Amino acid sequence: TGGRYNISDWLYTSLRDNKAYDQFVKELLNPTEKSKGFIEGIKWRGTVNASQRTEMQAAQNVGQVILGLNLKCASCHDSFISDWKLEESYAFANIFADSTLEVSRCEVPTGKMAKTAILWEELGDIDSAANKAEKLRQLADRLVQPANGRMYRTIVNRVWKQLMGRGIVEPVDEMDNAPWSQDLLDWLASDFVENGYDLKELIYQIASSKIYQSQSIGYETYDAVMADDYKFNGMVRRRMTAEQFSDAVSEIVYPLFPEDAIKYNPFELQKPEHVTPTFARASLVANNPFLTALGRPNREIVSTSREAQGSLLQALELTNGERLNTALQKGAEKWKTQLSDPIQITEELYLKALNRKPNEKELAIAKTALGAKPDAAKIQDLFWAVILLPEFQMVE
Repeated sequence: TGGRYNISDWLYTSLRDNKAYDQFVKELLNPTEKSKGFIEGIKWRGTVNASQRTEMQAAQNVGQVILGLNLKCASCHDSFISDWKLEESYAFANIFADSTLEVSRCEVPTGKMAKTAILWEELGDIDSAANKAEKLRQLADRLVQPANGRMYRTIVNRVWKQLMGRGIVEPVDEMDNAPWSQDLLDWLASDFVENGYDLKELIYQIASSKIYQSQSIGYETYDAVMADDYKFNGMVRRRMTAEQFSDAVSEIVYPLFPEDAIKYNPFELQKPEHVTPTFARASLVANNPFLTALGRPNREIVSTSREAQGSLLQALELTNGERLNTALQKGAEKWKTQLSDPIQITEELYLKALNRKPNEKELAIAKTALGAKPDAAKIQDLFWAVILLPEFQMVE
């Protein structure tokens, strides 16, 4: 509909330059022309529900992404799943409004005008008489202050989950839930603030820890990982994301996406000396049936978690999907022109895909499958067998 603003350039350069997180949030809440898309939301054509007007979208998105809370229920009525009230949601949404909002309960106007307030009065007041620009400036200043531990616990919890497979608090959008370690959550947030809101330093802190580098832990079911009585034993073993799997296949075998499939090209923003990748990264292409089947969410809505379990659709795509089959076929033809010895082909594939050489049994099976003079079809079958191994697909 043309009713939204793209923030990709701003987002990419901010992350590339490791912009301090407090400044990052400030620019989202009190935006420049390049970053205004986050709070401007989607301007739907025609009449929309009161809970979907852009001011309420902004309140919902800021609440979910930055503060780890769900205001969607409380945008229509008092929430059934939390303590947030309808009036609190409208008071928060009023900060993003040009004029005072009228509270609607279940889409019925109440005749009551909303107040203007942050969700936690301890963070300070917002001048209800101020214009929108001033209210946004005040909101940005109030939320990024070190006293707002909620915001900093939320971001460190998200990074922890991304690296470890399970948040200290789950779900990551419901930070009112009890953490499995309050001390760890508080320390990470405090250390993050003391280190200048440095996201790269936060990632380094976690990734360089002994626990991150230790053996991953497998669980029989996803419910066991998300259980209320969960006890941390190490990084959760999990499947690669759709983008990770796609990029791995593209790097090892053959690109899954042609260069002209790139929907957004951040390398146009790079300095000339930067090298452009040799294949289209999956994160830069538009969503498609292959990535959707592997779990990539719809980007039209804020999504901060993904389905972790396999599905029938995914199995069908990996075994019979045209995109993967074509990439494996072209990759096999390319490898055939470069390598002819079955042992060399097998060892090269195992080193690239699994970071190890095949054992005697694996090598014997591969030699039998490839034959003395491997053709492209046999090499393709070997590719397919290896990339479907749990050892390849799992983050360990």
